[in-house]
Amino acid sequence: MADSISDVIYYYCCNVCEEDNVNSEALFYCQPCSKGYCDKCIEKHNGLFQKHKSFGRKGLDKWPAAKTALDLLQNCQQHPDHRIERFCDHMKLCCVLCHLYDHK
Repeated sequence: MADSISDVIYYYCCNVCEEDNVNSEALFYCQPCSKGYCDKCIEKHNGLFQKHKSFGRKGLDKWPAAKTALDLLQNCQQHPDHRIERFCDHMKLCCVLCHLYDHK
């Protein structure tokens, strides 16, 4: 269980808050800007970019894949800090460490 707000991991983080090292959940996404916004930042965004159309969570199909989901697909399960880079002879996806230690 997370002890503080900074320990919470969101599927979509507010990109503006993230630049200020603040962890907040993105509730809106703007396609022209390619950024997610929390409820506070979307107000500022909408004031500056009145012609941009942003999507809430109901339009989630228009949002990009979450970074955490992409990391799960691209990173090795055994070595999460390494990307999958190879398809070995044993029909497995491997990172460099898996290939080095498990497939000699």
